[in-house]
Amino acid sequence: MNTMSKKMYVALLTICILSAVVITFLFYAQAIAVIDKTSEEKMTSILNSTSMMIEDKIKNTELLSHELINIITATIDYENIKNDPIAIAEYKDDISDLFLNTIQVFNAKSGWVVFDSNSIERPGILSYAKIKEGYVREKDYDIRKNGLDESDWWTNAEMNGSSWSDPYYWTPWDATIISYSQKIMIGDTFIGVGGSELFFDDISKELRQIKIYDTGHVTLLNEKYEVLFDADPNMVGLSYISYDNNLHENCVRIIEAGSNFGIIKYKEAQKEKITAYQKLNNGWILLATPKKHEMYGDLNKLNFVLLIVFIIIIALAQTYSRFLSK
Repeated sequence: MNTMSKKMYVALLTICILSAVVITFLFYAQAIAVIDKTSEEKMTSILNSTSMMIEDKIKNTELLSHELINIITATIDYENIKNDPIAIAEYKDDISDLFLNTIQVFNAKSGWVVFDSNSIERPGILSYAKIKEGYVREKDYDIRKNGLDESDWWTNAEMNGSSWSDPYYWTPWDATIISYSQKIMIGDTFIGVGGSELFFDDISKELRQIKIYDTGHVTLLNEKYEVLFDADPNMVGLSYISYDNNLHENCVRIIEAGSNFGIIKYKEAQKEKITAYQKLNNGWILLATPKKHEMYGDLNKLNFVLLIVFIIIIALAQTYSRFLSK
């Protein structure tokens, strides 16, 4: 091959290689952009549908509680029953069918009113819970005598008007529940608390089924950034802020300052991380946390294909350049 042919060969080969590199780079960059956009859309969709599921349950629980309390305030003759244990017992029996029918209409697992024995003599409760296949009326108890008047669902409702509790295990129902409670007033007199429950095991079951790519998951926090649900049961009850040496402190600051939805990109131990969040109407926060390497799993497979294609292009470019130089 003479000097001119060699120069032409080298020039053509160089142009082909550079073209292949540029095309491969542009294709790779475009693939990353598409994956990033698709991943964000996936997280947005998961958070939207999951938050709607939770908020529908929350709304249903609150509406039922309002209806049960309306039954009490519309039908009770406080002056007649406040000092008469027989009258309050008969009153509860009289409204029990209406009370139960309302719970069934909402397809709820529980509904109750706990009367205050400081305002009514021996009032007890009116409460139904769905045990296995049927509703069971619970036995009476005195909220002040058994110490349950110190529970959050009672004290917070009495103080603030209404309250959502954190998940807790309720032995009589053998279930982890979240209570929504609302105080009941007759004029200026506090006569008790009414409410219903979210059975948290039902929510946890649905959250546990959500997978983001292979091992990514969702996390549910309360308004204090304490973990209500996580794929790792050991995380439940811990502070999301202070967990693992305040690892997520910066994320929490961004969530607090941000809108109802956002996507946070950050580094953890020099690794790129991404978390999407959705604020719920009751103050809870839903997080979607995919694993970054799983997001690019298909791209990693594509890298091998691109390498093979690149080698083939170089081989063809060399052959074609040699042919043209001759």
